[in-house]
This record gives sequence, structure tokens and C-alpha cells, in this order.
Amino acid sequence: MTDAIAKTWHTIGMTQEFPRQNRFLAMKFYEFAAISMLVLAFFPISLVVSWLAFGTQITRELIEAMIKDWLQTMLIIFGLIIVSLGGLIWGVFAWLT
Repeated sequence: MTDAIAKTWHTIGMTQEFPRQNRFLAMKFYEFAAISMLVLAFFPISLVVSWLAFGTQITRELIEAMIKDWLQTMLIIFGLIIVSLGGLIWGVFAWLT
């Protein structure tokens, strides 16, 4: 067995660390909403302060959570618009026939 394969196997087999979980995604709705509103209210300054105070990893997690939250919100709004328009069109056609 080569040295590189032995080190890789040992590293994989002996590691007890779990992958990092995004702490912002694990928050309750109102907690994340409060943080998100503060970050958006003071947008460029809040990210710089977060980066200086907490480091790059936590700031990256915050940005990823905010982007994921924004995408989920947009998908929900888009779905509601589609359902509403579909119901409206169906109602108009049912009324006309």
C-alpha cells in the first residue's frame, strides 16, 4: 500500500468530525427574520462588521442563508401567482361558457 493511500484511508476512517451546519438555517423564523432585517437595513456596513467581528465562515453562512431564504420566498410568491392566475382564468372561462 502506498503512503498516500494509507494516509487517506486513515484520515477517512478516524475522523469523528461532522460537516459544519449553517447555524442561520437552523434558527427559528423570527430570529432569522430579525437578523435578516438588520443586515438589510445596514447592508454594506453590516457585512463588513460581520466579517471583522465573526470571520469569513460565519459571514458566508449568513449570506448563503439569506440567499436561500430569498429564493424560497420568490418561489412561493411565484407559485401563488400561478395558482391565482390559473383560478382567475378558470373562473372567467367558467363564467363565459
